[in-house]
Amino acid sequence: MTTYSTSLKLELPGDGQQSGTWGQTTNKNFGTLVEQAITGVRDITMLDADYVLTSLNGTSDEARNAVLVVAGTNSATRQVVCPLVEKVYIVKNATTGGQDITIGASTGLLVTVQNGVTQIVYCDGINFYNVVNPNYITGNLSITGALTVVGAISGAAVSGTTGTFSGAVTGLSFAGAGTGLTGTAASLSIGGNAATATLATNATTAAAANSLATTAWTVVESGGYLYFKNGGVNKMRLDSSGNLLVTGNVSAYQTIT
Repeated sequence: MTTYSTSLKLELPGDGQQSGTWGQTTNKNFGTLVEQAITGVRDITMLDADYVLTSLNGTSDEARNAVLVVAGTNSATRQVVCPLVEKVYIVKNATTGGQDITIGASTGLLVTVQNGVTQIVYCDGINFYNVVNPNYITGNLSITGALTVVGAISGAAVSGTTGTFSGAVTGLSFAGAGTGLTGTAASLSIGGNAATATLATNATTAAAANSLATTAWTVVESGGYLYFKNGGVNKMRLDSSGNLLVTGNVSAYQTIT
């Protein structure tokens, strides 16, 4: 009696079967189905609903492919439903609408693939898992080219020539240009040029900054004036003509210690 393998559903003829024709089955198994499982790339289109992969005995289907390129438009997170068998997939979330997708079976754990992300996942016959966690990297990360981050970024050190961050930047030491820093920067140490920073603390060079802060003092440019504040209170104002206005006494020819 002909049976089929569990994961790839290859045809397995019984003893003495297909005499004179077994070569056709072998060629289909290895020339079509195994090749599909190793190199196959399948485009599927979601219709704002879960998508169930076809899984067929002894013939080409969707679930056997190595790579799934998921397109379509979703208004919420939708699932690509796979057979619950041991299998590895490369999954690309190419859907429009900005939604994540999940991949997994009708039971067990699912894997979330973020919009625009390509991810390697595998099933052990019970659950689906990430091969690499896309939200966590152990060790150093080297990027050739510009780095653009949308959202919060935190850590110990970032180095390079150009970094664009939109969102919260926490506890970073940035060695490089540090361009395009927007949002909230807490405990940010910039070792190079902090171009267009609105608030630069401990920057070696702060090009086009309109506010510089130390522990007690703040220097702010506003309305064509440069204000020097201590504890948030104006102490001195300088205009573009060089006129200086102070709230206290002015002493000349003194030694500053």
